[in-house]
Amino acid sequence: MIRPVRILVLACSLLAAWFSTGCLAGEEPGQKRLFIIGQDLNSVRGYYESACCSAPDGQTAYLDFYNLRSAESGYGGLGIDLQGHPLEKDWDWGTGPANAWKSATEYPGGFAIGLSITENDHPGGLDRIVSGELDGNARQLARFIRLIDRPVYLRIGYEFDGGWNHGYENAERYKTVFRRIVDVLRAEGVQNVEYVWQAAAFPLDVLMDGGYTDYREWYPGDGYVDWMGVSLFLGLDEVPTVETAFVPPTVRVLIERMLDFAREKGKPVMIAEASPQGYDLANNSNRNITPILDGPSGEDRIDLESEEIWDAWFGPVFEFMEEHHDVIRALAYINANWDAQAMWGPPYDSGYWGDSRLEVNPYITERFNEAIERWRNMN
Repeated sequence: MIRPVRILVLACSLLAAWFSTGCLAGEEPGQKRLFIIGQDLNSVRGYYESACCSAPDGQTAYLDFYNLRSAESGYGGLGIDLQGHPLEKDWDWGTGPANAWKSATEYPGGFAIGLSITENDHPGGLDRIVSGELDGNARQLARFIRLIDRPVYLRIGYEFDGGWNHGYENAERYKTVFRRIVDVLRAEGVQNVEYVWQAAAFPLDVLMDGGYTDYREWYPGDGYVDWMGVSLFLGLDEVPTVETAFVPPTVRVLIERMLDFAREKGKPVMIAEASPQGYDLANNSNRNITPILDGPSGEDRIDLESEEIWDAWFGPVFEFMEEHHDVIRALAYINANWDAQAMWGPPYDSGYWGDSRLEVNPYITERFNEAIERWRNMN
């Protein structure tokens, strides 16, 4: 359903008042952009408790759609039971404690949800969603969104172009599933949600897939997408230093393709997951990420100055965001000690990630605070 322009502008005004942000259509000069922090409960708590950095406009959490009604599986990380009662127990898939209710209610601002619908652990799951068999899960999600009563950014099937997300390779089915979940939430009368369509924009995925596939093949339609999104982990211009079959497009090129599409459609863009992969801010070092990029994961440590880390990743990212400030309207930074989490730590089966916590590096913290406020308040 395509909303009339005047309703869209009204909705934007309401969210702007709540979040001090703006929309592409009819935005007012001086309105702030969104800065969101994530991604697990411990990481969010650590950021707030350190009092190191700029106050965020919201938090990020992740949910497993298929388990939203399963007590045995921690209600998919939702943090409420089927009656809507908050749960004290957290859930952990090896990526830090997950309890979306706590993440949303312990801190102010809005809430960004990464909603996983992959078939990695749920073979045939997408067909079950299409058939309506799992509409009850969507209704449970609707209950949660209404209960937390704050702006929600719902990233349905995030990183749809990522080859690691099994099931998304069928673009037509992915679009049908995306629309099905939106339709159920709308039928449930959920008003405080905007829908984010997020690409991985990841050069290594292009390598693994043997070439680039146009994002547009997965686009659910203007009436179902409020925001477009991308991930940002590698350096903007980073290229493989090992031999590869071909040189993939850089992160910069891949994101710019999404920005061009967003401008064409009049949609704002969220950098929905951002973290300086390969860098350890606590120990001022860099290591190999993966054999298909730079060598064996976690090996070849290089000691760096904080300024060198800033110049290699953070500085170019903020320059890029400022260059495209007309369309990049939100940044969700992952503030995590990846190395301490089972899924991401040794032996680095999922690649080397490092430690992206801002609070452990005073130099990066100071530069980050200056840059985020400058970008947030650009006219």
